[in-house]
Amino acid sequence: MSLNGALRQQVLDLQSDIFCLGNQVGKQSLTFTEIGDHIPGSVMVQDLNAMSNLYMNKFGCDILHLSSEELRMLGPEYFQRFFPTDELALHKAALTQLVMLNDRSKVHSFLQRVRPDTNSEFSWYFTTSRLIASPLDPMSTNLVNIAVPVNTLNLAGYRMSNMIETDGYIRKNFHRFSMLSPREKEIIVLIVEGKSSYEIARLLFRSIHTINTHRKNIIHKLEVNSLAGLIKFAVAFNLV
Repeated sequence: MSLNGALRQQVLDLQSDIFCLGNQVGKQSLTFTEIGDHIPGSVMVQDLNAMSNLYMNKFGCDILHLSSEELRMLGPEYFQRFFPTDELALHKAALTQLVMLNDRSKVHSFLQRVRPDTNSEFSWYFTTSRLIASPLDPMSTNLVNIAVPVNTLNLAGYRMSNMIETDGYIRKNFHRFSMLSPREKEIIVLIVEGKSSYEIARLLFRSIHTINTHRKNIIHKLEVNSLAGLIKFAVAFNLV
C-alpha cells in the first residue's frame, strides 16, 4: 500500500511535528513517558540491539491489549506477534539501516499492518520513526516510532501540531529537508563549518566537480542564497 497525492501534505505535516517533538526530547525539555499518553497514536520506544520494546503509551497498549511492561517482557516475540511476518522483514531491514546510519536528523516513514491477536483483522497504520539519545546513555540511541491509524492522519496531525509548540520555520521547510540525501546533509555540515569545496572534496574523496554539483543541488532544494540562510537551516534541523 502506498500513499497517494492527497495524503502527501498530511504526511509531511505529521513528520515535521514528530521531528520537532523528537528535538524537544533530545534537548531533555520533555520525555516521551511524560507526553506519550497525549499523542494521538501509538508511541513506541525500542532498543533494536536487544530487540525489545522499552515503552508503549496507553493508546498502543489499548490496541494490543497488553500493558507497557508486558510488552517489554515479550522481548523479540513482540515483533513476531503483532505484525505480518513478510512485511516485518522489510520494515526491520529499513529500520536496521536507519540505526546503522546513526543519523538522528533522519525521519523514516512507512505503512504497516498491525493486529492484537490471530483472531483479529490487520489494520493499517502510518508509522514515523527517528533515532533519539537513550535517556540512560546519551551516547546510545533508541528508536522512537509513532503509529497513527491511516484513517485518522489528518486529525492526528492537527492534534500533534496543537499539542506542541511547533517551530514554524521547521514546518515551512520540512519538505525541503526531506529531499536532502545523506551526502548533501554531510556537505551542508562541512560548508557551515567553513570548509571550501576543495577541502570538502579532499575530506570526502570526491572531485571538485562532484562537490560543486552537490552544492548547486543543495541551493536549488533549499532555496537559500547566503551562508547565513544555510546556517539557520542547519541549526533548525539539528545538522550542526
